Amino acid sequence: MIKSIKNTDRLSKKLVLLLGGILIYSFSVSAAITPYIVETRTLYFGHIVFMQGSCSMAYDSQVISNLTTSNICTSSTGTTGTYQIFANPNTQVQIKLKSHGDNGNGVIYVPNGELISDFETALIIADTTKTINSGASGIINITIGGRLTISSTLASSTSYNELFEIEFIEL
Repeated sequence: MIKSIKNTDRLSKKLVLLLGGILIYSFSVSAAITPYIVETRTLYFGHIVFMQGSCSMAYDSQVISNLTTSNICTSSTGTTGTYQIFANPNTQVQIKLKSHGDNGNGVIYVPNGELISDFETALIIADTTKTINSGASGIINITIGGRLTISSTLASSTSYNELFEIEFIEL
């Protein structure tokens, strides 16, 4: 009789260990992350002349073109902005890059660019929501250029750091 109790004890210990292993595995498989974004390179149009005018930077080549006769962008190339969204793998993520309107200081920025995951690629159109699959890695790369417009003469002694928004949500 004592011998059979010992066998039952061993069986229950193995069963508890097996169930514990299954529970730990299932928690690690279903652990979801909260999506977040990281800036990996800051958008930079080069040196700007603070007078009325407009220029654009191509997101794929970083080439800057003046769009008006007043050459407000003095550099021929700039630096595209790059960002990474870290989401759960193989999920749909909605992304929207919002323009920065003239909030009284005379600076307008309209982004354009590209979204790339290891599953698909999509073009960015300012103020338009785009849905992209995060792919097996869960990482979505964003590269942006865009159009910079100065609608009124700006003070050259002032620093202008205009913000734009990247909105994203995992579906």
